[in-house]
Amino acid sequence: MEKKVISEIDYLLIEEVKALRIKKGISKAKLSSKLKLAGSFVGKVEDLSQRDKYSIRHLPLLVKALGLKSIGQLFPSTPVKNMIEITYEKIPKLNKDGSESKQFVEKIIQIIEVEEQ
Repeated sequence: MEKKVISEIDYLLIEEVKALRIKKGISKAKLSSKLKLAGSFVGKVEDLSQRDKYSIRHLPLLVKALGLKSIGQLFPSTPVKNMIEITYEKIPKLNKDGSESKQFVEKIIQIIEVEEQ
């Protein structure tokens, strides 16, 4: 198992963009292209083992790329914690034939609040 500490607002944004992207049938590479960023950017943001994340300057670009009306649609829930620790494991994706892919998905095991010091 692996762990990552991230701000809750960053995590919620990443998860909402991912859900909207999938719902609209937009690939990671296509969204990266719509944002005028490197083709691997969105994939890195969605991968918990990577450090990449969206910044404030990406918000209006995400709204346009996802066909939303406002930035508020990117935040359907309000964060209540500052920093969180996500415990997850990477498990292989399954191919259509049931065999294991070389690609992985992250299975969230636990999310806890990180106490401020």
